[in-house]
Amino acid sequence: MSTNDIAVVGAGPVGALTALGLAQRGHRVLLLESEQELPTAPRAIVYYWHVLEGLDALGVLDDIDAAGIRNTAFRTRVLATGDEAVVSLAPLEAVTPRPWNIHLGQHDVVRIALDHLSRLPNATLRLGAPVTAVRQDGHEVVLDVGGESPGEVRASWVVGADGARSAVRTSLGIGFDGTTWKDRFVATDIRYPFDAAGLGNANMMLDSENGCVIARIDDSTWRWTWGESAELAADTVMDRLPARLAALGFPDVPYDVVTATPYRMHQRSADRMREGRVLLAGDAAHATNPTGGIGLTSGMYDVFALLDPLSDAVHGSDDAPLDAWAAERLRIFDEKASPMATASKRRVYDDTDRDALVGFVRGSAAAVDDAEAVRRLSAMTVLRSGFPRHHTSFVS
Repeated sequence: MSTNDIAVVGAGPVGALTALGLAQRGHRVLLLESEQELPTAPRAIVYYWHVLEGLDALGVLDDIDAAGIRNTAFRTRVLATGDEAVVSLAPLEAVTPRPWNIHLGQHDVVRIALDHLSRLPNATLRLGAPVTAVRQDGHEVVLDVGGESPGEVRASWVVGADGARSAVRTSLGIGFDGTTWKDRFVATDIRYPFDAAGLGNANMMLDSENGCVIARIDDSTWRWTWGESAELAADTVMDRLPARLAALGFPDVPYDVVTATPYRMHQRSADRMREGRVLLAGDAAHATNPTGGIGLTSGMYDVFALLDPLSDAVHGSDDAPLDAWAAERLRIFDEKASPMATASKRRVYDDTDRDALVGFVRGSAAAVDDAEAVRRLSAMTVLRSGFPRHHTSFVS
């Protein structure tokens, strides 16, 4: 008999939240992370209003709210002309008790989730435990684990949440078709007075040469994500950073780069999100460029929709709902999430039609009634599906 009901591979936000939700349901959960220390490199930082209820159901929202900052508006600006739109989240007061987004580094969300997980006697975290192979029969899954304590791990079920380079997915021979963008992103945490330069807490600067996304992390630190050709050397990114900042036309004042992480962008999805007793979630199942925060949002919706049917399957119920979960989550990524992220990336970084960009921004700024405002602000809720049974529905 397997020692673990469920092994979760990958202690990023998707894996940590999955492990927490399953352990809260009373299952014996082992969370495996390949790295000896949890990564702190810049990645996603925005948690949209429509995922907050799911985080609250997991018991982590209060801590995330206390550690992060609330944002109640977002700004879009055409860099070349100065045309801009500031869109308030205030109309959402009619449909949610939390009409705001929360900004917090995903490593801090992981830290909070793991703190909650550590309080549960039926959950275990192993760092420095890379999974090298996966095999299964009709009753359990066997994971070969390397690191300082190599050996086999057995579990009744496995969730692979180990990122776009997923060892779980690769070991099972599941394809990961799609494309890799020819440019790279540079996620930069920087101390610079963007607010004094007229920016709000969340900003998209539209420009085919110097487009970027700028979001406040805390009182003094901002996430500035900019793009460049992947043909440029990644190890000289810092040499190009000053000119990139100067091209935004903001005041020439001292600044401090906390960290800058270059990485490639992908639009890919797995052939399938279930293989027997193994399920894929988050970037292991589908990877998208990060413009607009759609990747992590999709991953969290994977988690929220998975917890109940997987818990039922562990208890011996029919596992057919897991097939429905896998098919629906993959459909939503392919038909909704990936096209939305692609359109957002092209608008911010690639579109050379200035008139079209100005028209888009002016249209965003045009006055609409509350019902239309809510409809627009709820556009990303199409990424959810199969919300847990104890949740209510959001406006569509």
